[in-house]
Amino acid sequence: MTQPTSIPAEIYEQADILCDQFRSIDDDREFVARILMEVGQGAGHPAPLGLTEGQSSALAFVTGYQTAKGFAPSYREIADALGVSKSGVHRLVHGLISRGALSMIPGGARSIAIAQHAAVSAAHNFSGVN
Repeated sequence: MTQPTSIPAEIYEQADILCDQFRSIDDDREFVARILMEVGQGAGHPAPLGLTEGQSSALAFVTGYQTAKGFAPSYREIADALGVSKSGVHRLVHGLISRGALSMIPGGARSIAIAQHAAVSAAHNFSGVN
């Protein structure tokens, strides 16, 4: 199927991911309800589209930290906040980059940039920064 020009590429890709995720559901109403729940329109606030729970937590922390302090956290700060190793943070960050939620700005330390659509989703899961 050809992507409609009125739909941004990242939204179209996310829709494709959701269709694959819920492919086994035959009932149209259940299909739509599950998609709405997945994108945060339902009763709870699930992980943002296509992210693991760990990635969702990392994205929420990075977003909240950057909002509160004006710059991105270091890998050590993310590791301390999430209770994971720096190598675990590396895996989380690169998973978020591959899903388009984060990008790296060339130039060194604190070079994580948040995709605008990801920041909105992460706000649902943010619990605060000290």
